[in-house]
Amino acid sequence: MKSTYQDALASYGIGGAHPGGLHLTKQILENEKITTKTSILDAGCGTGQTSAYLADRYKCQVTAIDHHPIMVEKARQRFIRENLSVPVIQGSIEELPYPDESFDIVIAESVTAFTNINKSLKEFYRVLKSNGILIDLDMNAEGPLSDEEKQNICTVYGMDNVLTEKEWMEEMKSAGFSAIERLAGSSIHIHLQQPQPLLDPEFHMSPNVSPDLVSILFAHNELTNMYGHLIGFRVFRAKKEA
Repeated sequence: MKSTYQDALASYGIGGAHPGGLHLTKQILENEKITTKTSILDAGCGTGQTSAYLADRYKCQVTAIDHHPIMVEKARQRFIRENLSVPVIQGSIEELPYPDESFDIVIAESVTAFTNINKSLKEFYRVLKSNGILIDLDMNAEGPLSDEEKQNICTVYGMDNVLTEKEWMEEMKSAGFSAIERLAGSSIHIHLQQPQPLLDPEFHMSPNVSPDLVSILFAHNELTNMYGHLIGFRVFRAKKEA
């Protein structure tokens, strides 16, 4: 079976792989009214960095899910190390194994774009309580892409499509969300020109990372250098109205 970009991230155990990393996540969450009673789903939790921060900082009720078994195990080990009570399971965000109206907030960081976007957004909507909030950080096309550009990007990342900001908002509206806001975002080219927080990147590498996974990350770096002005990221906040 061919290795994927997600396999590479999992094997390297990269925490906060999205643009802005945990620093941006913290900034976004500070504006939400999170209490000890707030229930949050970290959809596509990766190594559990955001879940751990939420549980430690806010003492709220955090639930974590990721489709990749290596990510799930690394998240579980993190929660044990940090003595945090965060349930984590392996599962798909396209078919979330939770009842309707289970969470006050769903946070999805650099994950929705790699799935069937329509299915995932509808699932986020379903599991949110009335007046619940979705915070979604995802890859964004800065404008129309040529067929060749889109194919190259989708091939490296294993995606079906690369949406523009307008298309993301339309998808969220179609899933039932309202009060859709753009909280942050830029092209990768502009983002990398901005002053970055002086934080060491987080890695929890698996033993014996295979050469094909190294090649995937090299392809990712080449792609961002080549298309940094064409692709970027957006942070959206959307509401499930009562």
